[in-house]
Amino acid sequence: RYNFTYSVVDDAGRETHSTRAFTTVSTANEADAAIYPLDGMKVGVAQPLQITFSEPVLNRTAVEKAIKITSTSGQVGDFHWFNNNTVRYRPDAFWAANSTITMDMKLFGVELGNGQVGNFNKTVTVHIGDKKVAVADAKAHTFSVSINDKPAGHWPATMGDTRFPSARGFLVFMEKHRVEHMDASTIGLKPGDPAYYGQLDVNYATRLTPSGEFIHQATESAMPYIGKTNLSHGCIGLGPDGAKWVFDNMTTGDVVQVVNTEGEYANFDDGFGDWNIPWAQYAN
Repeated sequence: RYNFTYSVVDDAGRETHSTRAFTTVSTANEADAAIYPLDGMKVGVAQPLQITFSEPVLNRTAVEKAIKITSTSGQVGDFHWFNNNTVRYRPDAFWAANSTITMDMKLFGVELGNGQVGNFNKTVTVHIGDKKVAVADAKAHTFSVSINDKPAGHWPATMGDTRFPSARGFLVFMEKHRVEHMDASTIGLKPGDPAYYGQLDVNYATRLTPSGEFIHQATESAMPYIGKTNLSHGCIGLGPDGAKWVFDNMTTGDVVQVVNTEGEYANFDDGFGDWNIPWAQYAN
């Protein structure tokens, strides 16, 4: 609580004194947020902008008005709230290659609702790289990549089998690991199950979903089946050359479109499935 006293003198020389008081919110009522991509980060054309608030946002309109997003390409997007804490922003089509996006957030003092108030202003600049788009075809058993709409690579692939079909639609690249340790128990498999593979390490792993779908070098036992049949647990398996090329040349925010699979679309909280939501529904 603050008290302040002030004096006012009018044109006739009359002086008036008064005292007023105000209070600020406690730290328990201050809301922060995590922003992704990070400031200065370079990402692919499919990367949505994400803000995750530390407290639920009930006054969504006020928050959206306090966030100005511009692109050097002139693209205009819209917000989509996945829950009261998480909002993302994307345009109708992929971001323009080699453009720059600026997020100007003036959330200090903005009432989020339920007594919560934003406690920061921040400007974030995101750089978009070349347009890198892959298409994984579960029926043709192929994986093809284009860069700025020109063919850049084509390899045989193996994808999820009938029990574990690969997720369909657009999946956005998240992170890369030169070697990724995989454990069958994390997807509910136990010893004795025909699909149980125990624990193993795979090379050149690029994550597509937090739940465990990757593009990676196929295991030795799967190599003879690449380009012929699907036998993975949902991942996209490539030969050494293809897996290494993807690992070396594709990055966070690039996209793979999975076609001709029986899998469902990945859940919104399992990576960035934003591009699988029709624009009319996304920009609602």
